[in-house]
Amino acid sequence: MALTRKRTVGIAAVTAAALLAGGGVFWLYGQNDRELARACDGMLAVADVRAVLGDGRLDVETDSGTGRDSCEVTAEGGRSTTVEIVDATRAGEPGLGGLRDPLPDLGGSSARGLPVPVGNGWSGLFAAGDDQDGKATVTLALTCARSTTKTATGKPVTGLVVSVRTELGATLDDPANRPAYTRIATGTAAKAADAYGCETRLGAHRVRAVGLPVTREEYEPLTGATGTCAGVPAAPGVTTARETARAAAPVERCLLGDDGYADERYTLEARFGPYAARERAYYAERRYDSDPTPADAPKGRLNDDAGYWASAACPGDGGERALFLVQRTHLRDAPRPTAAEQAYARQALRAFAERAAKAHGCAAPTVP
Repeated sequence: MALTRKRTVGIAAVTAAALLAGGGVFWLYGQNDRELARACDGMLAVADVRAVLGDGRLDVETDSGTGRDSCEVTAEGGRSTTVEIVDATRAGEPGLGGLRDPLPDLGGSSARGLPVPVGNGWSGLFAAGDDQDGKATVTLALTCARSTTKTATGKPVTGLVVSVRTELGATLDDPANRPAYTRIATGTAAKAADAYGCETRLGAHRVRAVGLPVTREEYEPLTGATGTCAGVPAAPGVTTARETARAAAPVERCLLGDDGYADERYTLEARFGPYAARERAYYAERRYDSDPTPADAPKGRLNDDAGYWASAACPGDGGERALFLVQRTHLRDAPRPTAAEQAYARQALRAFAERAAKAHGCAAPTVP
């Protein structure tokens, strides 16, 4: 009996210690979540961060300024998320400390290839590096029909951009892993819209599926294109394409190549909302002569050998005209394009712009 009695007391002592430890852990997590709730000026989606990064201790660093809030959350084991929330109304404004604007980058043609649309009702892109490094960036653009918040200049906020870079260490090749990389972005976008009093249409909170960025090896015959390259005509030496699905992304790209895609020949790009404003600011700041640029004319020829731009009015995009560009991709010592190549560039731009504008609810584009 003595032995039994001793074990019972030991178990009771351990149980009491566990309860005390549990209370301490609960207090610690409660404090930690209050710290998380203050991150990114109170716009971080704490529940979604916990769902993705876990219930352990999370280290938080935050930085807030006029129209731009950022925070970084790090968990044990190297898992982390870095969030940026930007008032997109300022896109293209001059005098921002040498920067064109405060917009986060969309990921561009990352190591894994062309970023793909988030879809699911969002205007956004999913970009990633090597599938084995477990890192991805989701960028969502919101257009505010109305907003209760005003910029420093007294203008109502017309749009927001939320960018979230998450590192989980999970392979992106497994489609079951990819939705987790979007969750903090969608939850934070909803909180940011609420904080700014931004009347906007949000997408699904839980993204069920998202594609992988399109690699260089994933080219197809141009005549069979069904996404961002759909309808673009083929030409001698231009027979293949790399494209993404078309799903209301803030930036769309179509890359054209030769038979084996050994040489990329043309790049077509569509920019909407704040990312169109950003591109116009780029040309305005780099004006070298009196020739018109996308910053001040609805259509024209770029200051190179086979580049052109077009534009379209987009009533649902904060009043910003969409911008469409085509540029020839070539080596520095490539011969100047022929008249036929220049005509093809304009033809390709027209086909690309018409379909992109229609898909985004814009008016028919003005083309060169």
